[in-house]
Amino acid sequence: MKRFLYVLLANIVSFLGFAQSNSISYLQTDSISTIEVLDKQLLAHLDSIVEEIDELIHNAVSLRIDEYRNRYKMYQTENMYNLLKLDTQTGKIEQVQWSLDEDKEFSISINSEDLSLSNTINSFELYPTQNMYQFILLDKASGRTWHVQWGLTYKKRWMKRIY
Repeated sequence: MKRFLYVLLANIVSFLGFAQSNSISYLQTDSISTIEVLDKQLLAHLDSIVEEIDELIHNAVSLRIDEYRNRYKMYQTENMYNLLKLDTQTGKIEQVQWSLDEDKEFSISINSEDLSLSNTINSFELYPTQNMYQFILLDKASGRTWHVQWGLTYKKRWMKRIY
C-alpha cells in the first residue's frame, strides 16, 4: 500500500511538473513573441527619429551653404573701374580695380580688421553716400557704423568708426 501511494505520488508530481513546464514554455514563447513585436516597434520608431534627424541636418547644412554662397558682395562705385568687395561676415572691405591692362588691375584692403561680434553672415552692408568716394558700413546685427572712403592712393583709402 505504501508502494502504491509512492507510485501515485510520483505520478502526480511528474504530472504537475509536466503541466508546469508546458505552461512555462507557453509563457516563454508568448513573452518572446511580445518582445519581438516590441523590438520591431522600437526599431520602426528609431528609424523615423533617425530620418527626422537626417532631414534636420541636411536642412541646416543647406542653409549654411547658401549663407556662404552669399558671404561676399560687390558694390559699384561711380568710377566704372572700381568696385568695393565686402565680406558680410567680418566687415572687411577691399577696393577692386579692373582694367583691360593687366598692370592696372589690383585688389587692395581698405579694412583688414575683423569687425564682427559673432559669426553671423550677412551682418554687414555698405551704403553709398552723395560723395562717390564715401560709403557707410553698417553692422546690421549691432547697429554700429563706420565711415569708409576708397581712393586711388593709399592716403585716400581709410575707414573710421562713427559714434
